[in-house]
Amino acid sequence: MATKRIVWGKFGASAGQACIGIDYILVEKKNLSNLVELLKKYIKQCFGDDPNGSNSMSKIINKRHFSRLKSLLDEHMVKSSVVYGGLFDEENLFIEPTILVDPPLDAAIMTEEIFGPLLPIITLEKIEDSIDFIRSRPSPLALYAFTKDNNLQKRLVSETSSGSLTFNDVILHYVVDTLPFGGTGGSGFGRYHGKYSFDNFSHEKVVLTRSFFIDIWFRYPPWNDKKLQLIKSGLRFDYLAIVLIALGLKRKA
Repeated sequence: MATKRIVWGKFGASAGQACIGIDYILVEKKNLSNLVELLKKYIKQCFGDDPNGSNSMSKIINKRHFSRLKSLLDEHMVKSSVVYGGLFDEENLFIEPTILVDPPLDAAIMTEEIFGPLLPIITLEKIEDSIDFIRSRPSPLALYAFTKDNNLQKRLVSETSSGSLTFNDVILHYVVDTLPFGGTGGSGFGRYHGKYSFDNFSHEKVVLTRSFFIDIWFRYPPWNDKKLQLIKSGLRFDYLAIVLIALGLKRKA
């Protein structure tokens, strides 16, 4: 089920042309073969043997983005990492669902947001290494983790930074209007959806009305040590010290 949800989230959601789409997968090496075979299975199940003829597979939005995506795959070491797909049809602005295994980490496909149906898989010795990998890169807008390991879930929550974190599914957090949506760091700032939209795009005007009955006399110059002690005590909300200093019963705040 996890793989099926990944295929939907990557290829079914506008062929990956979504800001919360999946840019890459992290998986333990021992599970790589099984993952790739399952991805192939569900790609065919969702889009048939010829995705170009499927009305469920989106086209690329325009020629500029088509060329950009093609250039990501044209890098020599990237092209050689393709294990499935890789077909480009410029006339129809179609790119086949494409799976790559361990492309160079400094290649553009691993340093830019992809916004297309190209899916790199990065292998790890153990899945816990994913935390260091995520931390080594800019904070993503969305992070998806398929795991039932409670300890790993807690570590991902506390040790990684992302706009959102979803366990065992993808993209669905975006459609829950009671949850705030937004990024952090390089993926943006602020949040919206539902009430959060009103809060984020509204200015909370501060209005303060004061009485003339009591005045804070020690806020006015000329300054002296006693006034400084009173101000320091006020900033600490130490009201007893304020009273004692004002009465001359305490010399140091």
